[in-house]
Amino acid sequence: MTTPAPAPASARPAARNALSGSFRATLRAWRLWIVLGLVLCLVVVLGLLRGTGDNTALSPVNPAPAGSMAAAEILAEQGVEVLVPSSHAEARSLLTGRGEDATLLLVDPSGYLGPSQLEELNGQARRQVLVEPSFEQLAALAPEIRAAGVMPEDGADAALSPGCDAPDALAAENIDGGGLAYRAPLTCFTASGGDSGVYAADGTGGVVVLGNADLLANESLASRGNAALTLRTLGSTGTLIWYLPTVSDIPAGQGPVDPQSLLPQWVDPVLLWLLVVALLAAFWRGRRLGPLAAEPLPVVVRSAETAEGRARLYQDSRATERAAATFRAATLTRLASRLRVGPQSTADMVVRAAAAATGRRQADVEALLNGPLPATNAALVNWSQDLQALEEEVTAS
Repeated sequence: MTTPAPAPASARPAARNALSGSFRATLRAWRLWIVLGLVLCLVVVLGLLRGTGDNTALSPVNPAPAGSMAAAEILAEQGVEVLVPSSHAEARSLLTGRGEDATLLLVDPSGYLGPSQLEELNGQARRQVLVEPSFEQLAALAPEIRAAGVMPEDGADAALSPGCDAPDALAAENIDGGGLAYRAPLTCFTASGGDSGVYAADGTGGVVVLGNADLLANESLASRGNAALTLRTLGSTGTLIWYLPTVSDIPAGQGPVDPQSLLPQWVDPVLLWLLVVALLAAFWRGRRLGPLAAEPLPVVVRSAETAEGRARLYQDSRATERAAATFRAATLTRLASRLRVGPQSTADMVVRAAAAATGRRQADVEALLNGPLPATNAALVNWSQDLQALEEEVTAS
């Protein structure tokens, strides 16, 4: 048995080059889909990672611009113990054990807590700080403070000065404008000529209302005296209970204020992923197949069919005069050819030649070939039959 001779050494690099060239050609052909797949995977991963974090506004663990992680970390560095209860029951438990030396910060813009739940929190902490509270929250936790609408628009970008003798307000010197206005025994940072302001406190200073939630946000904490007012208001005690009620705190028998809050956190990433998939599907199904190629049709359409089709179009559009003008032009052309009057002949020349060939009176032929066009379908049918009869006479002559 003979052993096959090994391939020459020079053939091996050629084979490897051929394989690598084929692989590169395949990558070039599929590079668009590979890139789109990688982008899709990246978007899904980022969406899932983003959905797992806390993106609640004014949350002490939210590093986003709308969060309040900066204020919470600064307070922790100053020795204030920041506690974040996850439920109403946990908040009550923390207040029961630490309320004598604690500040309760309540941020409930959606109104998840009911009147009875608010009453259970009232008076449990040494100091209560409410951020943009509603009428119901004021009635339960700050009866001496009343809502007074919104701050004037001209104060949204301008700095507000204290206008009072509260130590916290004086330390801030000035803050950003905007937010809601409140009236109380002690009102600070009022609009020009008004008696309501962004900072309001009761007679003892145990209940404070902040009418502008942006003062606590990461993106605006370093602006003007926002940080000074926030840190002094929240850091006056050794413990800060930072309570943000959630939909799970809604009392039994009440419906949710915000239906979107009932959705789990993974809904937004999945919706984003479905949007990307839909766009890719639209791109795939809507791709161009290249320029159109003109090819001769493999069938021959009879002239009678095209004539019938055009006649039906004229009939559907009620173009009686247009059809009559077409009949007359075609008849004159055929008569001119059969009577040999030349391609440059006029209608009068064809009329005289047809009258001479058929023996008809010239006035009758003139009325038929150069007279008024029929206006109705019935008149058009009769007139076309007269034209056909004239052609037949000319042909027979």
